Amino acid sequence: MPIDYSKYPDNWKTEIRPRVLERAGNCCEFCGVKNYSIVYREKTKNGTIWHRNKFDAPTHWRSFPVKVILTIAHLDHDETNHEVKLDRLAALCQLCHLRYDAKEKYRRAKKIKP
Repeated sequence: MPIDYSKYPDNWKTEIRPRVLERAGNCCEFCGVKNYSIVYREKTKNGTIWHRNKFDAPTHWRSFPVKVILTIAHLDHDETNHEVKLDRLAALCQLCHLRYDAKEKYRRAKKIKP
């Protein structure tokens, strides 16, 4: 889902995001995958697995290359907090960010529905 930058501070892309990425060494702070690297995604009945080497990935149709783009996660799930401290932000790959946000997104969806 595209990010709505209108919810974020003006210096998000120019100062905050670069600081968090630098602190993280330009790697996902949960799984360690490097930003802009190519991983091989495998969908299994138990979820998604990322293989960092194509030789480790299965050769069947459910395995395909994905370019990792690190995102900045709000660890407190409050995107509107413009005074957020850097220690409440984490550089995460797409997979780790989605997994981290899953329970909160489910909670919000349940709250919205009557």
